[in-house]
Amino acid sequence: MKRRGFTLVELAIVIAILGILAMYAIPKYQGMVEEARTAQAKAQLGTVRSALAIYYAKNSGKFPASLGGTLFAEGTVPEVEATKADGTVVKSNGVVTGDGDGVVDPTNNTELTDAGGWVYDVKTDLTQADVRINAKGTGVDGKHWYEY
Repeated sequence: MKRRGFTLVELAIVIAILGILAMYAIPKYQGMVEEARTAQAKAQLGTVRSALAIYYAKNSGKFPASLGGTLFAEGTVPEVEATKADGTVVKSNGVVTGDGDGVVDPTNNTELTDAGGWVYDVKTDLTQADVRINAKGTGVDGKHWYEY
């Protein structure tokens, strides 16, 4: 009488092959996730900057005093997902207000708090503004989030 099925050795070989394939596939997958996170964050930053440019054009060369409100069609600031300096990933739509000079300064720890979300610095006369991603980690290309 012949038995049908796989022997223990055959199963062990298949499991070993799957393990080897997984060893190569998982790091590639994680790299793709980080690339997607970077691309999405850049797109969200572009959305915020476009909304600011439209507001500026419609309001006689003045930027809004803060992000949010009617600046975005949905009425809320878009969420952005970024890697913090300690390597953790944070997804937030929170906004940190700058010091009023219209330029986000990465060395200013009251502006760039690494809490995720956005840093929005608008000059007190509303004629100059800057918005950056509020994270000190780096994207897949090695640039800091606040450098975009």
